[in-house]
Amino acid sequence: MDVYIIIIIVCVGGLGAVAGLEVPVHDASIHYHHYTQLTELLVQYTTDYSDITRLHRVGQSVQGRELWAIQITDYPDVIEPGEPWFKYVGNMHGNEVVSREILINLIQYLCENYGQVDEITQLINNTNIFIMPSMNPDGFESSRVGDCSGTMGRRNANNIDLNRDFPDQFHNKQHTYQPETTAMMNWIKSNPFVLSINFHGGSQVASYPYDDAPGGNLATSRYSAAPDDGMFKHLAHVYADNHKTMAEGHPKCPVDSVESFTDGITNGAEWYQLTGGMQDFNYFQSNCFEITVELTCCKYPHEDQLAAEWKNNKQSLIAYMKQVHTGLQGFVRDADTLLPIRDAVISVSGIDHNVTTAMNGDFWRLVLPGTYDITVTANGYKPATVKNVSVSANQPTVLSEFLLWSVAMDTLSGGVNVVDQQLHSYDYNSLSEKLETLNKQYPLITNLYTVGESVEGRELWVLEISDNPGEHEPGEPEVKLIGNMHGDEIVSRQILIYLAEHLCINYGHDWDISWLINNTRIHLMPSMNPDGYEKAIIGQPGRQNANNVDLNRNF
Repeated sequence: MDVYIIIIIVCVGGLGAVAGLEVPVHDASIHYHHYTQLTELLVQYTTDYSDITRLHRVGQSVQGRELWAIQITDYPDVIEPGEPWFKYVGNMHGNEVVSREILINLIQYLCENYGQVDEITQLINNTNIFIMPSMNPDGFESSRVGDCSGTMGRRNANNIDLNRDFPDQFHNKQHTYQPETTAMMNWIKSNPFVLSINFHGGSQVASYPYDDAPGGNLATSRYSAAPDDGMFKHLAHVYADNHKTMAEGHPKCPVDSVESFTDGITNGAEWYQLTGGMQDFNYFQSNCFEITVELTCCKYPHEDQLAAEWKNNKQSLIAYMKQVHTGLQGFVRDADTLLPIRDAVISVSGIDHNVTTAMNGDFWRLVLPGTYDITVTANGYKPATVKNVSVSANQPTVLSEFLLWSVAMDTLSGGVNVVDQQLHSYDYNSLSEKLETLNKQYPLITNLYTVGESVEGRELWVLEISDNPGEHEPGEPEVKLIGNMHGDEIVSRQILIYLAEHLCINYGHDWDISWLINNTRIHLMPSMNPDGYEKAIIGQPGRQNANNVDLNRNF
């Protein structure tokens, strides 16, 4: 039996450009925030902008400080079907502090410009945004301003580098994970994040997976491409290209003044290899695509440099968030019940990396512009494939629904063929009785109504057959079949009666019929000219109606 997929490929317009009265982040408000100040600020913003924000405790540091993440979206208490999740994570190394402050600035900018700037309003209305200013609050508290290249505060309170503490896809690391790492792993794996950045300092470059390579010497730098290498390069370019200086590719950092990066981006392992990094963990352990961005040569610059760094990064931060609305989006549902299927696997031709559906059966798959075959598989269901799906730049291609049939349907008999049973003619009274009987026997999928009366007062019956009879469902097509317009042409009348019965008794037992009824509103009128039919069956001329008018010449 065929597998059915409802596909609507829609080009959704990109999020608009800035329009309206922007509320800027004033230089005077930009300064360092220690843990207590950070907590007070986040609480204040979630109080002042309670309609669009919530404050979440992702976990605690070794010394008991909260790993705060602020959520910004139009309905923060609702998981909206089809809305992608995004996150920014700062200050993973405690002494690399610029990200901590520019993320605070971003929170301020988003909240204060919601409803003011079209671009920001649309972004918040259509994205579930999470921002964690500090993943290593203990390390930050032990760091020192002006320390541009040192390591004091880099590690957590247990002296562990958190960006070497995650499970690694190439090198097995058996150890007890740090509290901060465990909290992040749980957060990443339990939420359907689509796109992310974790921020660092010490250079100026956008680095993308992989951070290490299979086998070999970790001390040797070499390119290590992820299956989505092209997409990761694109994401790194988006950040670097929108930054004030990053794309120049020459940070001129004092520790290595000749170091350069083509277009301000690099493959992580080609720069230097590391194991246990967070960006690779996001990619191979969840649906999330994450890159690492190094913001400044100086890890802990003096406070008077922070305003310039906000200006350097502001457009990059906004442009990168918009990338979550590119690629492929859609839903996977059970073809019989139309309920969402969670953890269905989405495979893209030519890319050896899959994503899975979230709780509402929704999925988001970042891909470059191109043409792809998309296959969906799920435990207990027959796989489905749609070929030649075209993806454009800067806007999502929405695959409305994949409908998967349960393999249990293979055990069904294939339905009952009404035509194999005893057939007979239906006069007006028996037709009325038959339709009323079907309506009573199958009340969940039928609705019997009349559109009017004939000259002699006979009802013009219509039997509606649908999974939600009597209700017009947005996007669901409606079909009508009309028989017996000329009263003496009776075959269509009989066929439509047989069809009505066939659809009803086979709903839930035959794949084709179940899918058709679930996705179509069907209206069957067996007789448009019941008066003419009654004359014809007793041998009188019945082509015309009781007023002797040919109804197919009367419009």
